[in-house]
Amino acid sequence: MHSGTHPFQKLKHLAKTDKSMLSVLLHIAGVVSWLLLTTCAPWFAKQSMQRFHLQTNSFLGWSCQFPIPSMYNFANQYKVEHYPPGLTLSWLDENEERFINHFPTRCFTFADARDYYLSQKQNRWISLETSYREEKLVSKYHLKPQAGNQKHGTRTVFELIRLSSTFDHESSAEP
Repeated sequence: MHSGTHPFQKLKHLAKTDKSMLSVLLHIAGVVSWLLLTTCAPWFAKQSMQRFHLQTNSFLGWSCQFPIPSMYNFANQYKVEHYPPGLTLSWLDENEERFINHFPTRCFTFADARDYYLSQKQNRWISLETSYREEKLVSKYHLKPQAGNQKHGTRTVFELIRLSSTFDHESSAEP
């Protein structure tokens, strides 16, 4: 038999003597709790989806969620259109919805596609959709190029205009 203290007793002693370790353990417990609650409490899923669309109520709210892993949590899609929504017929629409791993706003903030979509310095209408189980967040944005921004060199500055953002509750179809 192994003579010594139980591993949980060691952990308890370490947490009492090392406050930084206690802080790390509490943060880990908080992240794990958030992830578990996301699966059973729609409020947590909605908060995370709003984070993905850069729509949290405050920077503090966004930063508190920062340590929570963000990859592969939700189904994220985006669509970039060259004309305002409703101007073209759906069967003439050449733009297709694309999937993105996390943070669908990356399509116009940091991802490789940003240069492709925004280099032409023209208006773009972007639809984002994030879904988890029966909850779905749909946001629509207009990226409008700003005239007279020569001080930034060849880079064009865009104004980001949120057109809409709505939560939908999808009911699963009964067989």
